[in-house]
Amino acid sequence: MRSIEIDDEVYSHIQSLAIAYEDLIPNDTLKRVFGLKAKSKNSSDPIDLNKLFKKFASPSGRGRAKAPKANLLELICTGSIADGEAVSLVDYSGNAIPGYIAHVSSSQLTFEGRQFSMSELARRFLNEHGYQSQSIRGPAHWATANGKTIRDLWDTYLSERSKSEDNCHD
Repeated sequence: MRSIEIDDEVYSHIQSLAIAYEDLIPNDTLKRVFGLKAKSKNSSDPIDLNKLFKKFASPSGRGRAKAPKANLLELICTGSIADGEAVSLVDYSGNAIPGYIAHVSSSQLTFEGRQFSMSELARRFLNEHGYQSQSIRGPAHWATANGKTIRDLWDTYLSERSKSEDNCHD
């Protein structure tokens, strides 16, 4: 078994991908995400991390290009979410945490009359609720009344935009 160091942001992302009661450790989550078969506990076959990461790298070889950050104003303009709409805090498993509600306001969230970034407010509330990470992906922790997270809405928006651009080039 090999050990690697990862920063809080990567660890938080692995946590967001974990399936409760199935992925007991981050390694289980990574194996599932990368499509690797579970190995027996006695196996000592090393995983070729370079080969694994190349599978998910961009053709340029510089790693996967970062997707643009979730933009609330674009989501409002496309009707994916309404200005002033209430959003609820959800944990890493997507379960609502009662009592934590903010409102969409242009490019930020409003709570008790003050504006916050999605990540800043999610981190603050998750820390109050017992989570320790300081690196939080805010859009994954705010959900609309129908249960869709802002990250889900953003991913759908990007996917539809990409399809639209592909159709223009055909």
